Amino acid sequence: MRNSRIPLAWKNLVHQPRRLMIAVCGIGFAVVLMFMQLGFRNALFDSTVALHQRMNADLVITSAARYTVSVKETFSRRRLAQARGCAAIESAWPLYIETAQSIWKNPATGQGHPIRVLAFDPAEPVLLLSDFDATAIIAPGTLAVDRRSKGDYGSPQIGDKIELSDHATRIVGTFELGTDFANDGNCVISSQQYRDYFSLPGSLHDKLADVDVGLLKVRPGIPLADALAQVRQALPDDVRVQTRQQFIDQELAFWQHSTPIGFIFGLGTVMGFIVGVVICYQILYADVDDHMAEFATLKAIGYHNSYFVSVVLQESLWLSAFGFVPGIVAAAALYGVLGWLTGLLLNLTAPRVLGVLFLTLAMCIVSGCLALRRVFQADPAELF
Repeated sequence: MRNSRIPLAWKNLVHQPRRLMIAVCGIGFAVVLMFMQLGFRNALFDSTVALHQRMNADLVITSAARYTVSVKETFSRRRLAQARGCAAIESAWPLYIETAQSIWKNPATGQGHPIRVLAFDPAEPVLLLSDFDATAIIAPGTLAVDRRSKGDYGSPQIGDKIELSDHATRIVGTFELGTDFANDGNCVISSQQYRDYFSLPGSLHDKLADVDVGLLKVRPGIPLADALAQVRQALPDDVRVQTRQQFIDQELAFWQHSTPIGFIFGLGTVMGFIVGVVICYQILYADVDDHMAEFATLKAIGYHNSYFVSVVLQESLWLSAFGFVPGIVAAAALYGVLGWLTGLLLNLTAPRVLGVLFLTLAMCIVSGCLALRRVFQADPAELF
């Protein structure tokens, strides 16, 4: 009964506004730090599979040696013809990717920058890109450019003329895909133009005979697992056949386990958590220390330790709420600015917000538990 009538935790926090403001700033800083580390980590994964998610395919064929899209390993186009011969397959389209020979010359500076070129038959719905009509790139000497490409490529607009790998090209469309940690920008051309731009001089080898990714659509009504088994049985082991989700999982697994990037950002999140625990602990400890006489008095008149545990943990929860709100506002603003500057997909999704909220609550509760040791040291005998 006494506990409900005396909002001691609230009064302890707000009776010194300056200290409360410092506490909110400190915890808010830790919240922003965790959001940014998780944001960069998730941007890595979201951005690297953005292309995969826009592939209009149920099944995907790649070279058996290709463990990530960033590695150039191709397979023979004959494999697509073989896959198309399976009863379960409705269509099979090639997708070509060029990153080594594709140089975009910035029309403003004259400097060349590598750009990822995606090429396919514009008459087929190979990629699901919003606000983009693929038929626009059928005409020779045309391309569409990713609006989220970095500023190194200038500010390309529809109608502008640029140079792509020393070929004069006109921009006829734009789309949104985003950059990743391997590519600063993207553009789309037709497969015929891909052959014209990137075939070796004097070579008789057909550039289109080597496919980077094969996209298969399964006939309606046929289970995906049955179609996958059928295509795998029809093709030799120099190619890998996967569902699109398996293809995405393979890419994510590569970046998670084969590079230190995921670990680094995970460690950064842990460091943000620890920094938050230290800041919150110092704030709570100082508050408890300032009220030792009051706590001793309450103990002398019969209050038990459970009451003080409740007070300190309530203060912890109040601090987590006070610090989380400005933290998420600042993080949202930073996500917007950094996403605009870098082209990375910094998305503030509900599961990620809840995840950082959980970490913030845990951070403050841990700090409160540590500060409780000081409360338990309050001795009524010291009052006399």
